[in-house]
Amino acid sequence: MKPPDPQRAERRAFTLVELLVVIGIIALLIAILLPVISSAQRQAKSVACMSNVRSIATAGMMYSQDYNVYVGFPPDRKAALYPYLRQGKSNTDFSERQVWNCPANDQIDTEASYGFNTNLNWMKITKFKWSETVALVDAGLKDDGTPSLATHCWPPGRPGNATSCRPNHKRHPKELVSVGFLDGHAERLPMKKPFYPGPVGTSGIGNGIIDRDNPNYMDELWDLR
Repeated sequence: MKPPDPQRAERRAFTLVELLVVIGIIALLIAILLPVISSAQRQAKSVACMSNVRSIATAGMMYSQDYNVYVGFPPDRKAALYPYLRQGKSNTDFSERQVWNCPANDQIDTEASYGFNTNLNWMKITKFKWSETVALVDAGLKDDGTPSLATHCWPPGRPGNATSCRPNHKRHPKELVSVGFLDGHAERLPMKKPFYPGPVGTSGIGNGIIDRDNPNYMDELWDLR
């Protein structure tokens, strides 16, 4: 058998410089791809969240058509809508893979994913503006910005208290909020008028103004008039 050619074996080996160049290229590609992957993951969670909101809004619409009032609290919105969604048997059910949990909410034990418009609580459907009124939104933030498990959301003009909860703009790209409407459709909206004048802590939120003719009125998409 012919012995191996030392020169040929030497030609097949990588030099240290070549290895470092390859490692550097791989590191550069990873650095370029990681933000893209992260952005794609955030976008995918946002899409899934919109699907959740649309499903819950549709269930709320079906409930109101069956009972002539919009679902409210107490006793338990999840229990009331369970026949329509078949997920989330009660407000204490925090199972991750259900429509009640926003995929971008990484603290479901301390922060509610979605909050219902408190103006709709057990209201008769004869008062509804079906395509214009907010039904539920990304929520789970108190007036001081800390997490809340409350499954309701205050209209922007309603004064805050110990249990008030506001829309959560921190979960999705471009600080957009998933919003479900009474007729079952859903949109992504920025924290700007007419939806909301800004995030928690914005000047003027909770001003208590209910007069539509007042220039500081904020509840255009939240009231039933």
